[in-house]
Amino acid sequence: MLTEIIDLVLAFVLVALVSGNNLSACSGPAITGRVVSKRNGVVLTIIGYAAGFLLQGSILRFGVSRLMPSGSLLAPIIFIISIAVFIIAHRKRVPESLSVTFISALIGVGLAYGTLDTGFVAEILLFWIIAGILSLVMASVALRAVQKALYRDKVWNGVRTVRILLLVLSFFTAFTLGANTIGVVASVLQPTWYAYVVILLAIVLGSFLLSSGELRRIGNEIIPIRYANALVSQLVAAAFVEFATLLSIPLSNTQMLTSTIYGTGLGYKEKLLSKKPAVQIASIWIFTAVFSVSVAYAAARIIVLL
Repeated sequence: MLTEIIDLVLAFVLVALVSGNNLSACSGPAITGRVVSKRNGVVLTIIGYAAGFLLQGSILRFGVSRLMPSGSLLAPIIFIISIAVFIIAHRKRVPESLSVTFISALIGVGLAYGTLDTGFVAEILLFWIIAGILSLVMASVALRAVQKALYRDKVWNGVRTVRILLLVLSFFTAFTLGANTIGVVASVLQPTWYAYVVILLAIVLGSFLLSSGELRRIGNEIIPIRYANALVSQLVAAAFVEFATLLSIPLSNTQMLTSTIYGTGLGYKEKLLSKKPAVQIASIWIFTAVFSVSVAYAAARIIVLL
């Protein structure tokens, strides 16, 4: 019982951090593009998170079960590592990927126990690489098509259409994050009604209290958000994450959105891209992956020896 309570407390903290940190990957384009106010954008994202988690979150249990060895002390290790990484990311105002951190920790634990499903890990990594490359290319190509379709004759009608679609896609992106990312966290817990309540409360508090810095970073510092590229970024990123969810493969909304934002940036003749934030974000992602594997492996080995 004590272990279950510890797991619930740690899951609450982690989901709160994830909800706030990744809100920029959901309603960030709509908020920074002035389609919706920050308050309303946050509420829209919360509803999307909750709907995705409740309707599709259980799909990720199959994928997590292939990586998670049995052991009552393993879940707290993974939670603590992920929380530490997200606290660092929040202080740096970098949208961190829970999928990378969480799966890296699971890999470290699996290596320590000798139970790692290397085939499934290879499948996940290959999917991440292919999805990142395809999303960048598809976003660049799709932007040109969207610009021609929406702005050829009736500019203002096109803008209104994009604004409406951005709201829809903000919800859909939040839905996929709730299903995939938050679903990954919940998959480590026992599927009880009070576990669901804890997750939902964490979603609400984290979204309202922990999202300001990340919204500024991804919306303003990487590339100035325009309606067309925000629309394409949301659509392509959310589609990939939803597809991954149906396959029970953890996939980062943050990585997908960052990739598609750069892809749409390539679609502009002016090439309004700032490389420095991208380098900082990628560097932290790589560091946190190595850190998570190493620490999880060391902690799990200690438990094995005990």
